[in-house]
Amino acid sequence: MDNNEINVNINDSEKKLSLLEGMDIYLPHVDGVITCMHQYCTHASKEIDVTAIAPYDAGQYDDKLPYPVIRCRSIFIPFLGYRYCRATKDKKFYQKVMEKEFDIVHVNSPFNMADFAIKVARKKGVPAVATFHSNMRPIFKSIVKSKWITEKMVAHLGKTYNKFDEVFVCSPIVAEQCRSFGYKGKISYLPFGTKLKKCDQKQQNRELANQKFGLKEDDLAFIYVGRIEKLKRIDFILKSLKALSDKGYSFKFFIVGKGQEKKKLVKLKNKLGLTDEQVVFTGFVEESDFPLLYSRADLLLFPSLYDNFGLVKVEAAAFDTPGLFIDGSCAGYGVTHGVNGYLSKDSVEDFTDAIVQAVSDREKLKQVGVQAGRDLYISWEDCTKQFVERRKEIVEREKHDN
Repeated sequence: MDNNEINVNINDSEKKLSLLEGMDIYLPHVDGVITCMHQYCTHASKEIDVTAIAPYDAGQYDDKLPYPVIRCRSIFIPFLGYRYCRATKDKKFYQKVMEKEFDIVHVNSPFNMADFAIKVARKKGVPAVATFHSNMRPIFKSIVKSKWITEKMVAHLGKTYNKFDEVFVCSPIVAEQCRSFGYKGKISYLPFGTKLKKCDQKQQNRELANQKFGLKEDDLAFIYVGRIEKLKRIDFILKSLKALSDKGYSFKFFIVGKGQEKKKLVKLKNKLGLTDEQVVFTGFVEESDFPLLYSRADLLLFPSLYDNFGLVKVEAAAFDTPGLFIDGSCAGYGVTHGVNGYLSKDSVEDFTDAIVQAVSDREKLKQVGVQAGRDLYISWEDCTKQFVERRKEIVEREKHDN
């Protein structure tokens, strides 16, 4: 072996992994999937070269991010309230992307950006992988109102996923869901985390929250955090809290987030006879308020059957706050009833009974919260270590196979 060959091998071994990361909808909009991509890109960029590809936003948003973003043409979808990518229709965007070198391409949504990513990966001869984030089946059904058409649409997504070399999921339950779409390829597991640090001053936060939100130390406080939309089932929570109120319990329920369902939920709250003292729509809150609200909440209420994970479960665990979920739901995966959280059957009556069980023993409720912090908390830093390592393994595997 001559010296030139030795130098080439040394340089190859020191070369950073280069990752292209894409999504159909992105910042400045925020939801769980967007948060996942942004956090992975942010932390991975400290170790590898990361380039994000996303749709152009019509506002004055400036990509002041720790990683570069290449924006493509987009179209506004009124009923979603988002700008959606048209990557496959943007020649200049394609040229910009193709000017860069990548070792692997990863997408977080199975639509236009997925088609674009597959095209780029094949052209460059690198692996293409995807994360199966969302159960689109109930979303499709709510739009088209037809089970037959819904299943046709789901099958189409399955065909898209089958074009990838590997698909990532967050739990075995989601893996089964992915298979139900028709995906037949390799599946790997990767967790989702939180940027919130494990709290070591919960009591101090509680006291500050009591002052800011008008609570006494013994008042029961519940919380929901997320988008205000139908699939999140906040109406289900309100009906359960109406039943709880009828049983004589006093409480304050904080609904933290924004969304198109707020007006309907306010009407439902009033119809149920729940007061503004009992139910508080906070809307958008400052980041500094999250530690206060999570620390003060006795219980996170999250009956979603739509979410494949629910980042709020990990966020709440950072503050040793337990959650109540529907038994068998993806959001409730990893929760053991009465140990590190609570589970109920999918009925208002059972959900109410589970709340009663949880709050009837406040000391045990605290212990369950502490165990939630031990079992369910994981930081984005730790998640990203697995994220990067898995992509390195895929790249090496593809090189070996070829």
